[in-house]
Amino acid sequence: MQFLFGIGPSWGIGGSSYYYDAGYYGPGCGAPGFPCRYGGFGYWGSFKLTQEFSGHFSGNASGPALGVLLNEEFGYRRFGFVIAPKFTYDIQVKRDLGLYISPNVSLGYHLLSDRWNYYNGAYYHYTNHAANLQFGVGLKLMLDDRWIVWLQFPQFDMSFGPRYGYGCGAVPGACPAFFIARLNLLLGGGVSF
Repeated sequence: MQFLFGIGPSWGIGGSSYYYDAGYYGPGCGAPGFPCRYGGFGYWGSFKLTQEFSGHFSGNASGPALGVLLNEEFGYRRFGFVIAPKFTYDIQVKRDLGLYISPNVSLGYHLLSDRWNYYNGAYYHYTNHAANLQFGVGLKLMLDDRWIVWLQFPQFDMSFGPRYGYGCGAVPGACPAFFIARLNLLLGGGVSF
């Protein structure tokens, strides 16, 4: 079994856009020749914390492992939280060397809370719920059969869910869903027991 903790940056590489309020930009918003304004969702950078608890089916440090993944992300005017089951397959590079290549995948729940500031100085808070998919390849180094130093190479992190927020209720169908694509680069330590 192992417990891992890590930190690192997360970059937005893509995401959906959504309509702003048609009432604010005019009653013809969305009509041919009069497009609504768009707001990007998911293109920001953030700082991410991660915790993982997992156990190997083999009883040693190699082979398939199943665990629970927790992520917290902090960015400009927003906070995110992910909880997901995670599958990892640790492949030992060389016998008697505690170096492992670790392909992994997780699928779980993403809570995202964002805050927007408008021209009148008021702040608005919206909470979005989504499915979250993360996959990539990591590198782990075991020290003294107990301590772990690990690196998660740029990992794909995608969220899909219904979009809530400014203008979504005013224009039926304007904000049916959102998609966020990110890359995470994480570094951390851990312990096996």
